[in-house]
Amino acid sequence: MPADSSASVPLPDYEVEQYFPREHFDESPEEVERLRQRYGYVRTYFKRHPAGHRDLQRWLNQTRVGTTYDLYLTQSIKLAVVTAAFGSLVGLALTFVLARTGVLANASSPVSLGIAARYVAPLSPYKVPILGVVLVGLVGGLAAAGTYYARYYLPKSRAEMRGRSIDILLPHAIVYMYALSHGGMSFLEVIRSVADAPDYGEVSREFEMIARDMDLFGNDLFTALRNSRNLTPSINFEQFLDDLLSVLDSGGDVTAFLDRESATYLEEARDEQEDFIETLSMLSEVFVAAFVAAPLLLIVTLMVISFLGGDTLVQLYALNYLIFPLGMGLFLLLVDVLSSPYTQDTVRTKHDVTVLEEIRTVVVDFLGAMRREVQRAREARWGSDGIASDGGFVDERLDDYRLENAVYELRTLIGDPLDIMRRQPYLSAAFTVPVALLSVVAVYVLGLATPSLDAMLTNPYNTTVWYVVLPFAIVAVPLTVFHELRTRRERTLERRFPDTLNLLSSANQMGISLVESLALVSRWSNGALADELRALRNDIRWNHDAHAALMAFATRLNVPQLSRVIRLIASGGRTSGDLSRVLSVAAEDTRNRYKLEKSRRRAMGSYIAIVVIGYFVYLFVILMLGASYLAPLAEMTAPTTASNGQALPIGIGSVPLANFHVVFFHSALIQAVGSGLLAGKLADNSALSGLKYALGLSALALVAFALV
Repeated sequence: MPADSSASVPLPDYEVEQYFPREHFDESPEEVERLRQRYGYVRTYFKRHPAGHRDLQRWLNQTRVGTTYDLYLTQSIKLAVVTAAFGSLVGLALTFVLARTGVLANASSPVSLGIAARYVAPLSPYKVPILGVVLVGLVGGLAAAGTYYARYYLPKSRAEMRGRSIDILLPHAIVYMYALSHGGMSFLEVIRSVADAPDYGEVSREFEMIARDMDLFGNDLFTALRNSRNLTPSINFEQFLDDLLSVLDSGGDVTAFLDRESATYLEEARDEQEDFIETLSMLSEVFVAAFVAAPLLLIVTLMVISFLGGDTLVQLYALNYLIFPLGMGLFLLLVDVLSSPYTQDTVRTKHDVTVLEEIRTVVVDFLGAMRREVQRAREARWGSDGIASDGGFVDERLDDYRLENAVYELRTLIGDPLDIMRRQPYLSAAFTVPVALLSVVAVYVLGLATPSLDAMLTNPYNTTVWYVVLPFAIVAVPLTVFHELRTRRERTLERRFPDTLNLLSSANQMGISLVESLALVSRWSNGALADELRALRNDIRWNHDAHAALMAFATRLNVPQLSRVIRLIASGGRTSGDLSRVLSVAAEDTRNRYKLEKSRRRAMGSYIAIVVIGYFVYLFVILMLGASYLAPLAEMTAPTTASNGQALPIGIGSVPLANFHVVFFHSALIQAVGSGLLAGKLADNSALSGLKYALGLSALALVAFALV
């Protein structure tokens, strides 16, 4: 196999032996038998032939899966056997269907001439079982080969994704390192701090490996950095470690080096994002071609075949209700996988508490208080020698306090469900899904529409609106509203936060304390940011712990990009007496993040327009086919005759016009949802952001079909 591009620089011999499998084994029969008894025949085979799997071992090392190539390939063989058995069953079922329909019996031999035909002719009576065996073996073999080679190259894909993620987060991690180093922290402690800061994702994992090499394996700093350099999947991180080793070896200023490198790798991150935007632009054009032009072509083709007397309803239904929705889902999944390294989301830490965890904690505390209350009543009734359920002495005041506190927290949580849904829009489904189901029942009870195939063919608009569109809107509209409110809040905070940090830095330079600076800035600010700044000021003033107050502030904001910067301030301020410089660095880092996101949204605006305009074209063509072609044909009750009195070779009476009307209407709605979700994925890397586009395009389709 070709060598990986990341391995263009040859490694020293001792590092080759350390990272890659040995190329020479004792091939004596005794040693081979010992290996087979210990590892089995399959794994022994791979262990005896390591030369062809060096790239695989490198990919496994780069993805940090913690396994060797021989064990990984042995597991791949086992999975391939399982999928081969499953594929054989699928092939057997397909053989049965094709045999019952006569396809296999009517199959002709590809060999019709020459001497080979003489040997094929005697096998004609056994054609069906032979073709069945071939089909079963072919499907099973393809399933096995696909599983094996997919698993073989999966580590390479994951390593490349890790590399891109490292490239995106590396500039911000270097800024974090610079803030700590500027505050006087030793470089070893800086490395350990980055390793313990999961906010920086895969970069933290790389530094975690460096810290582990030093703490667990006893390697010195240079060896640990060189080990990480040789195994990282990121070319940028590899270059950064090379430069860092040179600075450390020459005794240079590490702080100044980190200051220079942060700007350099920020430009690299911008270049990476430009390449990613070009990829998204190509995908948007592919989407229009595959899910706008192709459906139109296939629908028109199947309609023409139907007019010529063919039965195409099964193919039409399969395309509209199975193939194209499934294809759109897989396409969105592809975009999501490609976008994952470029997301700026913060990895959750021990300081973060999600809404679901908060609800769980409150409910568990309440149930625990109620259980203790029941236990206390039982003890008062029957007696327990003064021993409480928790092993201590019974104290009614403590139990009363716990119960009142749990009831208060539960009442506070339930008393403002809108706040919960603003923080986590998905939770709105807990209320809207039951309402949507009740709406379906209400429509049926009130007789507004009949849930039957005949009703769908007779009046597809009314039936679809009441049984499909209305429940979808009940669930999607609140979800969209809460998501957009949260997104608007996050963008507002992201836009204002750099200026806030600059003001804090300026005030700190003038000798004003952090608490008073927060008071000044909170008066200048407004909205949620001002309230949170005042809460931060009070927290520092009352508890005299700036680090804990800043960490709580990051959790309350619940904005991933800002949370990472606030933790940078908390960690940098703890080690540095020059807080103004730390605030300036954090402000610049926040502004750079915001510019990257803003440039991405601006660049993707034109491609969103391509997707939306593509849907307009699709809707226009579908409406014209229904109004100008199907509607006149439906009014004809007799076969069309030509001018000379002879019937044309089409049978309009046998064409399922009602079915085509239903498929046209439903395809427009399916395209609206798929195009809308893709537009949101392109704009904000979030399918939830596409719900507003999906609702708008669906409403447009409903109005268009109601008027035409």
